Amino acid sequence: MTDEPKVDWFEASQELGRLMDEANAELDKMADECDPMLKLAVTRWAMKHIVDHAMQGGSYRYLIYQRLGFGPEAYAPLCDSGMVISNEFDISGMDTIKEVVKEHTIYVLKPYLNMCDEPGCYNQVGSGWPTKDGGYRTTCYQHYNSNKDQHR
Repeated sequence: MTDEPKVDWFEASQELGRLMDEANAELDKMADECDPMLKLAVTRWAMKHIVDHAMQGGSYRYLIYQRLGFGPEAYAPLCDSGMVISNEFDISGMDTIKEVVKEHTIYVLKPYLNMCDEPGCYNQVGSGWPTKDGGYRTTCYQHYNSNKDQHR
């Protein structure tokens, strides 16, 4: 037996969660108080690198260290969303998925793939508008123009 103190892992995880929540709240506050043009520039820059990552793939560490240029201090603060982006956000096979949806007429997946909501159309959504019944339409440019009476 050792004389080392017993670690209560549940309490430790609770404390870590509390500290992460505090850090996230501080980062959110900083972003909220940021000059709008600086916020726009940083958001555009981040989105470009995130899309590059989605297209080309790579690990979470690759995303934050190589693509975004951070050091190890960024690992924990970016972990919540960064892991999802890195591990779940791969759009390299999206064209293949869209072809399968079209070939097998799987309409239920069209909204998730940003495809026109018109039956038989699988074009990329270009426009959207609220409907009179409280719904929302998302169509390609061609079907947006052919439904002008519904959204004007």
